Amino acid sequence: MDIDRIRGLLSMMRLSDKTALTGGGISIAAMDRPKIEKTDFGDCVMPYYTARYQLALGCSFSREFACGVAKAMAFQAAKKRAAFGGAVRGGIIRDPMSVSACEFFSEDQVLTSELLKCFDGSNGLGFVYTDCLGQGAFTNRTVDKRTLYELYLYPLVKAGENAAALQLDGGYLNGENVCLSREVADAMTRFIKNDAMLFTQYRKSAAADGFAATGNCAYTLGQTPIEKRSLVRAVENGEIMDGKINRLVERTLATMVKVHDFYKNGIGELAESNMPDFYAESSVLLKNDGVLPCPAKTTTVFGDCEHFEDGKKYALIPIRESQQKIGSLNIFLISNYEEQGIPQETVSAIMGASAVAPTVAVLCGACATPVTFADKVNALMFCPGVTCVSQVMKLLTYESPSGRLPFTWCKSKSDYPSVNKKFTPRGDFRYESVYNGYALFNNFSSDVLYPFGHGLDYTEYAIGKISVKSDGTKLHVEFDVKNVGDRAGTAVCQAYISLQNSTVYGLTKRLAAFERVHLERGESKHIATDIDANDFAVYDENNDCFVTVGGKYTVEIGLSSRDIRAHGEAKIAVGSKVNVGLNEKIAPSYYAVGKPFEPAAPEIEKLLKVPFIKKPDVYPDLMRPSEQSVKKQLKRIDKTAPYSVRALLRYKILTTPERNRPE
Repeated sequence: MDIDRIRGLLSMMRLSDKTALTGGGISIAAMDRPKIEKTDFGDCVMPYYTARYQLALGCSFSREFACGVAKAMAFQAAKKRAAFGGAVRGGIIRDPMSVSACEFFSEDQVLTSELLKCFDGSNGLGFVYTDCLGQGAFTNRTVDKRTLYELYLYPLVKAGENAAALQLDGGYLNGENVCLSREVADAMTRFIKNDAMLFTQYRKSAAADGFAATGNCAYTLGQTPIEKRSLVRAVENGEIMDGKINRLVERTLATMVKVHDFYKNGIGELAESNMPDFYAESSVLLKNDGVLPCPAKTTTVFGDCEHFEDGKKYALIPIRESQQKIGSLNIFLISNYEEQGIPQETVSAIMGASAVAPTVAVLCGACATPVTFADKVNALMFCPGVTCVSQVMKLLTYESPSGRLPFTWCKSKSDYPSVNKKFTPRGDFRYESVYNGYALFNNFSSDVLYPFGHGLDYTEYAIGKISVKSDGTKLHVEFDVKNVGDRAGTAVCQAYISLQNSTVYGLTKRLAAFERVHLERGESKHIATDIDANDFAVYDENNDCFVTVGGKYTVEIGLSSRDIRAHGEAKIAVGSKVNVGLNEKIAPSYYAVGKPFEPAAPEIEKLLKVPFIKKPDVYPDLMRPSEQSVKKQLKRIDKTAPYSVRALLRYKILTTPERNRPE
C-alpha cells in the first residue's frame, strides 16, 4: 500500500466521508472513479463469484482450469464494471453432505491452496478469502494451534499475498466470536497484505480493541446510517480520536484506490476469454461396470423437467412413472436431494429399474448425499452444478468425464466428525483436530463409500516405478504414466507423503502434490515434479512458525488416496526438532494409526493447554431466524431464484443468524 498516497487522501476527506467507509450495505458511493458508480463489497457481488462452481473447481484438480475460470469471470466483471475482486471461498469442507459444501474447493488444504493461487490478481485485484474457518455459523469450533494453522488457515499461509480482501466468519472459535477476537485477527491478517480489505459478515461488527487497535478494523456489512451518525458524534465529542477513524478506513480506502487505478487503465488489456467446459472437467464417474459410454438412442431418461434448462426439450419422464416405462438402459437424473437427501420414491424407482435392466444414476446437485443404491446400479456419476440435460448426455455417451472427488464420500452423514456426537464426547465441546476428511478416514481404518481423489473415466492407466531424490529442501519425484485402455482420457496422479516412524502425528498419507495429464490411447508420459519441504511442514508452537520434520519419508503415487500404484523413499535432514503439542505418551489416540480415532478429553485438554470449560449452546448474537422471517424469504426465493441455487439460498436463510441476515 502506498501509505503516503492513502494518508494524503485521508487528509482531504471530511469526517462523514471517512465514516461512510466504516460500513454499510454492500456498496460505497463513487469517489473520483470515472465511469464507475460504486464499489461493491460482499461475497455475492464479486466479479468472479463462483459459489455455484467452487466444488466443481475442486473436482477438476486442475490449476489450468481454475486459471481459465478466473480469467473468464474477471473479463466479464470488468466489462460490466461490477465489483473489485474475486470471491473465492477458501474454507475447508468439513461436511460434504451439506449443501454449503458447494461453496468450497476441497476437504484438503493443499488442493485448496493450489487452486486458490490461480486467482492471483493478474486479471483484477486478486481473490476474496471468505468463510475462513469453514462451515457453521452457529458452531463454536474448538481447535488447537496446529489445526488452526495447518488446516483452516493453510490456504492463507500459501496464497495470502494474492488476497484482495478477507471476510470474517460468523461463528465462534475457542469460545470467542471470530469478528471480536484479537487472536483471530492477528492470525489471519499476518498472511495478507496491509492494503487488503477486511469486512465482516452482515451486521457483525469487528472488535474495536482487537482489529481497530492495530489498524485492521473490518468494514461492517449492513451498518446503518444511525450507527454511522453515532460514530461521527463520538469523534466530535472527543470519545474517539480522529486518528483511530483513519486506521479504521485505511484498508477500505486503499481498496478503492486500487479499483480506481484498475479501471483507469481500462479493460482493453484484458484478453476476452470464454468460460471453460465445466462439466467434462469436473464431473466425477464414481462407478462404471462397462455400461458407459452408451449410445444415446438406447437410453430412457427419467428426471424432473423443471430442474433443467432444457428438460422439456429432452422430454424427461417423471421418476414416479419409471415402473411403467423402464427401457433397455435407464438414466436417472437426481436433482432434488441437497436438503433432505434422495427421496425414498426415487430410491425405490432406481432399485426397481436396476433389478430388471441396466441402470445409471446421475447426481445433479451441489454436494454429496447418502447413496443406498450404489451397489445396485451399473454406473453412478456426480455432476456438480450441472443445469442442462445435454451436458449430462454428452458425458454418458461419448465425452469422458475427468473430475475427481475433492472430498471423501461416506456412506452416511453421521460418518463425518463435524456432525457426529461420538467425536464430541464432552457434549458441546466441539473439538476438531488436524485430521480432517481422508486424513482421518485413511489413517484410522474407517470404511467409506468413495475415497478422496477417486474418479473413473472410460480408459485405464498404469503408473511405472518412481524415483524419489532429496536435496535437503525438496523431494524430486519422477515416474511414467501410461494409458493402457482403448480410449483417450485424463489421469490425475496424486502424491501422498508419510514420515516413517514418526514422532509427529498427522504426517501420514498426506497429499503433497498432484498432476493432471491428458493421454491418448496407448500414450505414455513422463512426469517430473518437485515437492517443496515447506509443503509438508508442521506448525511449531514454540517458535510460532512452520518447520519441516527431518527423517525418512515415503512418497506414494496413486489415482486416489486409496488406489496407490507405486512408492519410493527419501530422507529430509532439516527441522529435526519440533514441538507439535502432543507426544505419543501423552496422547496415544493421535498416533494409533489403524485404530478408531477416539481422543479422550484429557488428551484434548492437554493439546489445547486449557482445562475444559463448558460453553453455552446458544449465543445471544447468534439467534436463529424467526419462523415468519424464514417463510417470507423462502417464498421470495422460490419465485425469483434459479432452481440451481435455491437449495443453497434456502440453507443460507435457515442457518444465518437473525441479526446477521441481509435484507
